[in-house]
Amino acid sequence: MRYTVDHIDNQATLILHESHLNAENSSELKGELIILCRSGIDVLFVDLGEVIYCDSSGLSAMLMAHREMGAAGGYAIYYSLSPEVSSLIELARLDRVLFIYPTKEEALADLAKQDDEDDDLDLDLDLGL
Repeated sequence: MRYTVDHIDNQATLILHESHLNAENSSELKGELIILCRSGIDVLFVDLGEVIYCDSSGLSAMLMAHREMGAAGGYAIYYSLSPEVSSLIELARLDRVLFIYPTKEEALADLAKQDDEDDDLDLDLDLGL
């Protein structure tokens, strides 16, 4: 399986360089995702822009990372999905469970917005409001 991983601060980005995410390579992906999820990061970004086919074992790998990051108090965020992969995720209704964005920049903007809202909540608590 071909992929690259970049770490920046408390975030990691895995870019999958495969056209298929299926039973042949999903076990290896799960192994790498578990290592990343348990490395102490807060956000795991997964770029699926090159993937044009995904089966149930690929979806299983995505769900596993979602659960692992959630259990650690973080997020697994998927972006750049092809229309084919996006359709499969919608068909399985996983678009209601997974964090999916068109681009990494949109995901980062949403995270920054959430951080700002969290800061506002902290400020309100500090003021006794």
